[in-house]
Amino acid sequence: MLRASPEVGDRVSVSASAANRLAVALLAPTEQDRSMTELVLSREGLDPRICADMSDVCELIGRQEIGVLLLADEALAPEARDKLFESLDRQPSWSDLPIVILTGEDELSGALPHNLSGVAEKGNVTLLERPVPVATLTTVIRSGLRARQRQLDVKANLERRHAAESSLRESEMQLRAAVQSAPYPLMLHASDGEILQLSEAWMTLTGYYSTPVTTTNEWAQLAFPDDGRTSILPHGSAELDQPEGESVRLGEHTVRAADGRDRIWDFHRVALGSLPDGRRLWLTAGIDVTEYKQLVESERSARQEAEEANAAKSQFLATMSHELRTPLNAIAGYSELLKLELRGPITQEQREDLERIDRSQRHLLSLINDVLNFAKIEAGHVAIESAPIALGDVVQSLNEFVEPQLREKDLHFTMAHDIPDAQACGDVDKVRQILINLLSNAIKFTPIGGSIELQCHDDEKMLYSCVVDTGTGIPADKLEAIFEPFVQVNRDYASKHEGTGLGLSISRDLARRMGGDLTVESELGKGSKFVLSLPRALAKPLQIGLVAEELR
Repeated sequence: MLRASPEVGDRVSVSASAANRLAVALLAPTEQDRSMTELVLSREGLDPRICADMSDVCELIGRQEIGVLLLADEALAPEARDKLFESLDRQPSWSDLPIVILTGEDELSGALPHNLSGVAEKGNVTLLERPVPVATLTTVIRSGLRARQRQLDVKANLERRHAAESSLRESEMQLRAAVQSAPYPLMLHASDGEILQLSEAWMTLTGYYSTPVTTTNEWAQLAFPDDGRTSILPHGSAELDQPEGESVRLGEHTVRAADGRDRIWDFHRVALGSLPDGRRLWLTAGIDVTEYKQLVESERSARQEAEEANAAKSQFLATMSHELRTPLNAIAGYSELLKLELRGPITQEQREDLERIDRSQRHLLSLINDVLNFAKIEAGHVAIESAPIALGDVVQSLNEFVEPQLREKDLHFTMAHDIPDAQACGDVDKVRQILINLLSNAIKFTPIGGSIELQCHDDEKMLYSCVVDTGTGIPADKLEAIFEPFVQVNRDYASKHEGTGLGLSISRDLARRMGGDLTVESELGKGSKFVLSLPRALAKPLQIGLVAEELR
């Protein structure tokens, strides 16, 4: 089958390549030809596959396991040739198996024999006339293997492309399905304006469906008839700078639905990447914020109305308090003149009546002052100083304010305080006002013969003044309510306790404005403990002392 050439008989095998690793199907007429050809091809670094007959060849062609078919023309008997033709016809479009046919000597000097011309028309055939130099044969086979390798590369590229397109189509279908079923208004569209998918929520809320509306321009002309805001639904190259995956807020815009209703939507846009045809893919989301905007506007209007009503109330209270104080001061002045007998002598009964008038005047003036102070606090017109306070001096000054009331109800009073140099930070007048209010409440709600105690202690950050009484106590569910304006425990028209219910509210507000607080502990029927806390003015530790004074 082959004729050895002395110049190439000991040729060194070439290095293997991807093409050389493809097999060469060998169909020779005799066992000697098969063995000799197999040896030569193997020495040249090729991979020969010996086939017994044409059926073996066709099986290898069907499995696409060979790169070149090498056979002698004696193997192309009519039946074998028909099998080969049938196998070649079944090749996929990318496949054109190279075939090398070795003919007899001088067979190619004239017209092709009939059995060879048919094969040449059916396949990618190379004819070599025997005897063939080894170099020529291996060169032709290698050329065929390289061509076959290129065909296989095309096949691999086609398969990869098909797999990528299938994966992309599947991803696109999944994305479309996710967008369509999303409970929020979503629009999937390309950079040229083509709408790829609308969510059911988008179509339901707007009334514009994807069948008649196919582009973002068409949708914008329907939804934004007044100004045509097509910029929030980008198309063309103007929006190509947005990085993939980045979300951009497009702002709030009025959208006109198909039924003519105007709604406010908040639009956002995300760049998802590129489609196979190179167009950018966008996902635009719209959130209907109409009800939210209406709620915000309603709350703003309600808050403004409440603030105006509160300001009017505060102004009314302040004006009313000022107007009432003028005649009350006149009552106090004329009562004092009568007691001084400047208008003539008065009897003991008349003097007692004047005392009752004075007490009523002072009580009413106290109520009016509470209302006026509360109005000032609500209006923000109360000035709070922040300065060091000698808490001991403040406590000592309370005697003159509470001694008459204590004596009147025969109460046992114990006053304790820190050493005189213990200082808090706050407004001395406001601190005195708070403590007087706490002591007055304790006297008011402690029965005759009970006891009241004023305690002082400190820690690293705060100074504490505690008013403890053995009065009626406060129910647990009212411990916070008593600090609300106009709230008194068990207050009714038959109550024997007087007052507006503003004292504790004012006192807590003043304490918190000074950086402290006013709290309460109480047990019904056993008494109460009110604690005024104020920040320390000095960092040095205090030595706690106790000075007790009992008043009856």
